[in-house]
Amino acid sequence: MSAENHTQQMTALEDLFKSLYFPLRAYAFRFICNKEMAEDIVQDVFFELWSRRDTIRLEDKNAVKSYLFKSAYNRSINLLKSGVLYNNAPLEETNETQIIDSYLSQHLRNQEHSLLLKELEDEIAGYVESLPPQCKNIFLMSRTYGLKNKEIAEQLGISVKAVEKQISKAISGLREHLDKKDLLFLCWLFSIYF
Repeated sequence: MSAENHTQQMTALEDLFKSLYFPLRAYAFRFICNKEMAEDIVQDVFFELWSRRDTIRLEDKNAVKSYLFKSAYNRSINLLKSGVLYNNAPLEETNETQIIDSYLSQHLRNQEHSLLLKELEDEIAGYVESLPPQCKNIFLMSRTYGLKNKEIAEQLGISVKAVEKQISKAISGLREHLDKKDLLFLCWLFSIYF
């Protein structure tokens, strides 16, 4: 492998780590309720990604993102099944108080998850309402109704390029808006729009 190629891979991995570390940690934490172990899981999945860099194209961000989240999920579930989270006691020896505590903390996390998702959806809805009419219409047709760019172009009697331009403008503005509100990371977490 050339030095230039190695540098490109390192840069790609660093960019992925910066953008996905916190969403992945939050995702793993939802399953195992342990911050340190969630951090270990994320470090492990990135190490595994780096060790498999010759078979995975790091520049294909969507594929890599799916791979990382699936790996974090599998590691979290394996950790739960192993019983390590219950002080190495087998599941049947776990007392009722621990089970109830675990259920309540999961319930509270699910409520928090719902509140965060609602806040994000409200912020997105507010932003979409502020878009110019045609841009708003195209964005909704694409992201809410799932129409392809060609279908939108045909319905509105405009070019596919015009549709692409409006969607790109809406998404770029939405990213900036959510970034200012410190909510952009939630889009990764909930896989919304991007």
